[in-house]
Amino acid sequence: MRKIIEGDVLLSKLFLTKLLDLSDVEVTRYFNCRYNNLTSLKGSPHTVIDFFDCSYNKLTNLEGSPHTVDGFFDCSYNNLTSLKGSPHTVDRSFDCSNNRLTNLIGAPKTVGNNFYCTGNNLDSLEGIPKIVGNRDSPDCSGDFYISTKLYDKFPEEYIRSICKIKGNVLYSNS
Repeated sequence: MRKIIEGDVLLSKLFLTKLLDLSDVEVTRYFNCRYNNLTSLKGSPHTVIDFFDCSYNKLTNLEGSPHTVDGFFDCSYNNLTSLKGSPHTVDRSFDCSNNRLTNLIGAPKTVGNNFYCTGNNLDSLEGIPKIVGNRDSPDCSGDFYISTKLYDKFPEEYIRSICKIKGNVLYSNS
C-alpha cells in the first residue's frame, strides 16, 4: 500500500541536487521541485494527482518521473535531450518547452489537454503523442503548441496526420 501525502510538497529553490526517495508515495496535490539543481528525477513520487513541476533544473531526461500524473506535468526550461522516462499518460497538459529536444521520443502517449513543445530544436516529430485532448469537457480541446520556425517543416496537416488533436495546432514565436 502506498503512502499518501495529502496536499502539496514544496521543494522549490532549495538548491537540491537530488530528491529524497518518495517513489512509494502518492501526492494528492502539487509536487514542486522547480528552480533547483536536479540532474535526475530518481525518487519522485509514484503518483501526483494535481501538478508535477520540475521546471528550471538541469535535467537531460525524465527517468524517475512519476508513473502517473493526473493533472499537469511541467518539465520546461531544463537541458532535456530526451523525454525518456516521462509518464505514459498525463491527464491535463504536458509542457516540455525550452529544452534541447530534437525529437519527442518518450513523450506521453496521451495528453488530456495541451502539449507544449516550443523553444526546442526539433528536426523530427517522432514520438509525438498519439492523442492530444482526449477529455470530454469542452475546455479540454487539446491544443498542440510548436515553434513558428518549424511551420514549413511541420505544417498542421502533417502534424494532424500523425497525432489525433482535438483542438488546434498553434505556432508560437517562443
